[in-house]
Amino acid sequence: MLKKYLFILILLYSCIEPYNFEGQETRKILVIDATVTNLPGEQMVRLEYSYELDGVDPEFVTGASVFITDNLGNSEPFMEVGSGLYQPDPSFVGIVGRHYQLTIETSEGTQYQSSQEELLEPATIDNIYGQFLALRSETSDGFDRGVQFLVDIDGVDENIHNYRFEYVKDYEIEVPYGSLLVYNAETNTIDPREPSIKLCYIKEPSETLDIATTSGQTTNVLREYPIVFLSEDEPDLLGKFSLTLKNYRISSAAYQYYKDLKENNESAGSFFDRQKGSLVGNIQNTSDLSEPVLGYFEVAGITETYQIFEAGTWRDEGFRADAILGGCANLIDTVQTIDILNGNVDFGTNLIYNFASTEAILEETGYNVQTLLIPNTCADCRIYGTLQKPEFWD
Repeated sequence: MLKKYLFILILLYSCIEPYNFEGQETRKILVIDATVTNLPGEQMVRLEYSYELDGVDPEFVTGASVFITDNLGNSEPFMEVGSGLYQPDPSFVGIVGRHYQLTIETSEGTQYQSSQEELLEPATIDNIYGQFLALRSETSDGFDRGVQFLVDIDGVDENIHNYRFEYVKDYEIEVPYGSLLVYNAETNTIDPREPSIKLCYIKEPSETLDIATTSGQTTNVLREYPIVFLSEDEPDLLGKFSLTLKNYRISSAAYQYYKDLKENNESAGSFFDRQKGSLVGNIQNTSDLSEPVLGYFEVAGITETYQIFEAGTWRDEGFRADAILGGCANLIDTVQTIDILNGNVDFGTNLIYNFASTEAILEETGYNVQTLLIPNTCADCRIYGTLQKPEFWD
């Protein structure tokens, strides 16, 4: 998610002043996305070179020496596991209260180092819940009706709490005419379809940079903080829905960095506009402090939880989700079953929904005389998601 914001920032880097494209040399910029947390499997360093304004694809940084050290003198190497991706031993996790420093040495011998960052105690996610609301639309004169999902978070000490949030939506999608039958050309038979392709599951991670702070509040408690709004015309809440929230407790410096990053992206406008300024992260070239380095070494205490909401949870409050694929009933086509068996039906993107409800039977096969075809968009949920149910679903 942060990679997308950093990519836009690369484009803006040369636009702090109004930009003249002619006669400019392409500049190679190191982009670092690095995280150490208290949870296993979350530690990683991603390195790539990107280029300003010329459309050149990023270049992965391979063959680098990457490691972190803590304030007790312990060192943990990060091994290259993919193009530009470095990870430690899977058993390694950050320890609350320790201070960590990232060191990178490229294959050319250039060294980069971060400031020391403390791993703060993660805050407690107290509750995830949804409220049905009608919000004034930003695109029309009316209102957007939907469910606003909110979170309550309790602080763990007297210090200011700063957070970065990531979420994942998991939800069901059910096509109205899931195909029940399939034609087998090898045996020239129409057989029951297994497995069912009527109900699928969709997983969608967040793509926004979402941060919050308790600075300016009288307590370190966050109440009714909005995470995501889902309108009635979206398919997410037609069936069972789950919201998984990952809460990163970050330093005040990291919060300010992300705040500036977000403001730069949201105010980007034209590349010819004057930008607010280049971002200063916490990583530098140890021998050339003037070299621009994009990215941040994030050290964070994480808590993660999820909440499942059944279909119809907000129906009594007035929520009415629009049925997807509502016009499918008009797309059903009736064909003669014998034409299928004789190879005279071009299915195209159609699937067999079922036999038509008739009393007439083909004596030699036992099939109904007529068969119903339906476009795959109305009959195959795999177009939208996967048959694999999330492990936590039931």
